[in-house]
Amino acid sequence: MKNDSTSFFENNHFRNSYVYDISISRLPPYFGQHWHHYIEIVLAQDDNVTYEVNGTVYPLQPGDLLFIWPGELHAVSTANHSNHLVMLQLDAYFLEKRIDFQSVAYLFYQIRILNQSNFPQVEKLRSLLLELKELSRSDVSFSELRGCVLLYRFFILLGENLSLPTETAPPQKNGHSAQVRRQMIAACTWLSNHCTEPVTLASAAAAAGFSRCHFSRLFREYTGLSFTDFLSRERLRVAENLLKKPDLTITEVSLESGFNSISTFNRIFLKFKNVSPTEFRQMYLNSYQK
Repeated sequence: MKNDSTSFFENNHFRNSYVYDISISRLPPYFGQHWHHYIEIVLAQDDNVTYEVNGTVYPLQPGDLLFIWPGELHAVSTANHSNHLVMLQLDAYFLEKRIDFQSVAYLFYQIRILNQSNFPQVEKLRSLLLELKELSRSDVSFSELRGCVLLYRFFILLGENLSLPTETAPPQKNGHSAQVRRQMIAACTWLSNHCTEPVTLASAAAAAGFSRCHFSRLFREYTGLSFTDFLSRERLRVAENLLKKPDLTITEVSLESGFNSISTFNRIFLKFKNVSPTEFRQMYLNSYQK
């Protein structure tokens, strides 16, 4: 993804201090590369809408649901100025404070595009978003509370079907016993909680109660990621928050995030974000200097 003059950190404040905002957005020809700390879910309404997330291009079809998670660099362009989409922006803390979400957050964060071909329940998800949009236009009592109920229904439905393939990383849990599933959930949760420590494949396998080779195979089948990529992504999530602190050097951020050297941190950050940690931080700082 090209880092251009439009790159920035987006620090929106939701209307009425709600935990979410949902609207129909008219698209400009190009909305430049940016990132934020809330969840963004887009329901495409027209053709010729293209998102670029962490350097990967995603052309959207009408009805597609696109998920953008906190800290992900993204931009959007369209060939038709009349194109529009339904956009939900949600405070990530709304989910992350829930214990049951924390245990499977790594599976949610792998979701990128959902449609009828890879998620049969997608029509129900669309309906809940549209119901939430209509609610936001009404003046009924307890509208935020009603909206939060709809959001929980949305993510519960999504979570109940995470064993189905997603566009980016299909978790292949078919044939795994309930016991193995519980062990893998525990292993991924343990790894997320200890990602800033010098954990290895061998130590993670031992903690999960598997041999190294068997654990490596199960891990890829269950998460859709290699052990190394999973660990790198969890460490990058820590680094994204630390980069907001200007008193920390990039070297200090890399060490506190669990990377063993600044060169490794720079290389992996560039691989997953397509910009350097310094550029990523500058986007954030520039938003408060304007």
